[in-house]
Amino acid sequence: MKENDAQTDFDVLVVGAGMVGASAALMLARKGWRVGVVEQQSLASLRPPAADDPYDLRVSAISPASRGLLSRLGVWPALDAGRVCDYNQMRVWHQGGKAEMHFDSALLAAARLGSIVENRLLQAVLVSQLQAQPEVRLLAGSAVRRIEQDADAVRLSCESGEEVSARLLIAADGRESVVREQLKFPLWRGAYRQRAIVANVDTTRAHGHTAWQRFLETGPLAFLPLANGQSSIVWSADEERARTLMDLDDEAFRLELGAAFEQRLGEVTAVSRRAAFDLGWHAAERWLDGRVLLIGDAAHGVHPLAGQGVNLGFGDVELLERLLPTGGDPFRRRPLRRFERQRKAETFAATQLFSGLKWIYGQPRPELARLRDLGMSLVDRQTMLKRWIVSNASGASD
Repeated sequence: MKENDAQTDFDVLVVGAGMVGASAALMLARKGWRVGVVEQQSLASLRPPAADDPYDLRVSAISPASRGLLSRLGVWPALDAGRVCDYNQMRVWHQGGKAEMHFDSALLAAARLGSIVENRLLQAVLVSQLQAQPEVRLLAGSAVRRIEQDADAVRLSCESGEEVSARLLIAADGRESVVREQLKFPLWRGAYRQRAIVANVDTTRAHGHTAWQRFLETGPLAFLPLANGQSSIVWSADEERARTLMDLDDEAFRLELGAAFEQRLGEVTAVSRRAAFDLGWHAAERWLDGRVLLIGDAAHGVHPLAGQGVNLGFGDVELLERLLPTGGDPFRRRPLRRFERQRKAETFAATQLFSGLKWIYGQPRPELARLRDLGMSLVDRQTMLKRWIVSNASGASD
């Protein structure tokens, strides 16, 4: 039997209906393929927040390139615009220094540097869009039990007892990917020995549609603007420091946070509940094995200091969109190998860059603080360099 004669339930199976997996499935369906999406969570847990719900603790800074992808897929216009906050400036400074970097969307003659969106809102809208596609079948509340593949197809057994097959399986099931582990994809990984604390806060001064980041010796602290006037914080701290911060009551944490942020937005007046998660990096040694392809966090993971994690995943989807032809057999080895080579190199470079930034700004030595000051001052004075940095971070150069 020839490869393109294989009889399967779907053309493509996507495991994982998170932001990256759902966008990949939607893109593939728009290309005319029959797509099955296997998601461990139930549909009830993937509903969008109500207009008056508190903001989710997990948010993403969506780059213009990622926003462009989501717009082409019809997702961005379906978001509740009242819960999306554009930011047009970014300010970066560090502990023990005097210099600061200021980035402005005007450098690109653009309206924004990015947009802050709640993860659950974006995922819920993506899933809703998938449900509206006749070419898509969503198998929610169904965990993967077993995966088998041969020259013609990939076959997947779910814990629900259902068995499905496809010509291509795309694994987008996160950092602890079940697909990756079952098929024994080799993985490089490392722990930062840090935890990221997330919360939403009120301040006496408006955030001014600005993303703020201060590099501390124990880890970076980011304030990201929310549409309701609050700021979402991501405070990455060494494990011992993170434990101490999480053990504080709300009042003590509020004071520690304000001091660490140097009151750039005035006093921190209120803090929501807090959550914390361990930080590490990983990179799959190979992304394509037979008819199984890894994307998103299943293939790569970076430090959150640059806010690029989900954008790297959307970059995977965007390149697949460009490389895979419309219609026919989706399993095209040559474009899939090209995808693997290009994105593996790009995401591994990003992983090392973010790890290097974390190390450089975490060193307490005074001579390094002076060098950091010098570097920040040089960047801030060079308009062309700042334009290049902003353009590459936003994806505007694509």
